[in-house]
Amino acid sequence: MANLTPQEIDAFLSQPRTAQLVTLRASGTPHVAPVWFLWDNGRALVMADAGAIKVRNIRRNPAVALCVCTPDHPYEFVTIEGRADITSDGLEDMVRRTCILYEAPERGAEFAAELLADERLTLITISVDRFMSWKEDEG
Repeated sequence: MANLTPQEIDAFLSQPRTAQLVTLRASGTPHVAPVWFLWDNGRALVMADAGAIKVRNIRRNPAVALCVCTPDHPYEFVTIEGRADITSDGLEDMVRRTCILYEAPERGAEFAAELLADERLTLITISVDRFMSWKEDEG
């Protein structure tokens, strides 16, 4: 068992994996939501409905965690602890890039257009305070 190197973390987070985004409710209890994300220049970008619980939680308390793990052997995970901001700056580009990453070019572009036509999305930008990681020993 070992931690991932910074280069391994970057490569791991660049893959299309579903992540678990943890925000805090007003009561202090955690809210966990599965999300697609885009790893971009050392920060995680997440699209969300502007009225979603996770967005309301972030507006009240920007402390978040994002956990990404492999579903099969060899097991690996990266957890990001950080602070989230809500913005619309760069939303369209992020949605297109994310949909193409997760759905491939043709379907991704179509899906991005569908999502953006609804005009309910906002962008969550997560700045990293700390990484936690682990990878299964190969052997």
